[in-house]
Amino acid sequence: MSTTANSSDLFDFTRSLEWRGYRRADGRVGIRNHRIVLSTVALTDRLAATIASLDHEALCVTGAFSRGLQRADERLVERFIQSVLTHPNVGAALVITHDRASADHLAKVVKVSIPVEYLAFMNCDGRGNAVKIGGEKLQMLATRQDALEQQRTVVGPGDVSMALECGGSDVSSSICSNPVIGDICDFIVASGGLAVVSETAEFIGAEAVFNDRCHNQVTRKAALDFISYRAALMEQDSGKDYRGTNPTQENIAGGLTTLIEKSMGAVSKTGTTNFISALEFGMSPNAPGLHFMDTPFFSPVSLTGMMMAGCNLGLFAMGVFNPSGNPLCPVIKICGNPETLRHWSDDIDVELDDYFTGKLDRVGAQLA
Repeated sequence: MSTTANSSDLFDFTRSLEWRGYRRADGRVGIRNHRIVLSTVALTDRLAATIASLDHEALCVTGAFSRGLQRADERLVERFIQSVLTHPNVGAALVITHDRASADHLAKVVKVSIPVEYLAFMNCDGRGNAVKIGGEKLQMLATRQDALEQQRTVVGPGDVSMALECGGSDVSSSICSNPVIGDICDFIVASGGLAVVSETAEFIGAEAVFNDRCHNQVTRKAALDFISYRAALMEQDSGKDYRGTNPTQENIAGGLTTLIEKSMGAVSKTGTTNFISALEFGMSPNAPGLHFMDTPFFSPVSLTGMMMAGCNLGLFAMGVFNPSGNPLCPVIKICGNPETLRHWSDDIDVELDDYFTGKLDRVGAQLA
């Protein structure tokens, strides 16, 4: 179901935007209160899905992770698990591990303030018994989570931690969807909230943005270093200069003719606010404001990185339709391409094709 923006008078979202959210022990706010079944290794993904199916309100979260990871890989997976279990949109969790040693290790190193239960698959004496035990634990979590419902409180735009994303870019992205998200980004940051933008490759060709809008020299250098490294890495992997392979044929068909056009259109979703930090993949910002994160340019991966940072909401601008999303964060899909809307309106949340007529100043209120 989508909302069509039009030129009618809209409410003043700078005064009226508030809702009831879930304020967590660390002060962050969830706009959802998911009860999740988290599989910590690919070997338990199927079991997690089976157990989650027993509870129509449970959300299955899997990462298809390998066993026996070491050093940086092991730390990244542990950080992912920590970020999921402490995510503001998560209210309770059943964590499924391969064995008891893994469960004991995670219970020791991952500190949480929500109801959590662990299930060690190999200690369950059969898959059927594992499903039975998992279902019982999930039911206990539901009871404990329901008892905490009274903690809901009125929250506002300053409590938003927003992930900024775009995909399938075309000319409508550059002149409509991305600038609208930029308008919302400025509003959220000015209200005391937080925004994260990622996909480092999207900034290749738009490096000048960091010269004009970086909080300090350290942030500027870190962001530019991320861009240089990512460009070199992609050239090494493919044997081609990214600047020579972008925009893609899809982008060109959509009206973009140069990499700089594509990059500047993507960057417009950050509004006019200054960047205050440049983050490694999945790292959490330590202050409100606009943050840059180094991630690959595959939308599911970049959204995951921003989810790990604690973003409780995503805004996704698209020209050509892109089905990417994230299980923990509502991802609001925004499109101004009439052809895309004709085919995919049932999977797009906000339709902005009316704003090709030049009424962009009202879009922020409509989106809010």
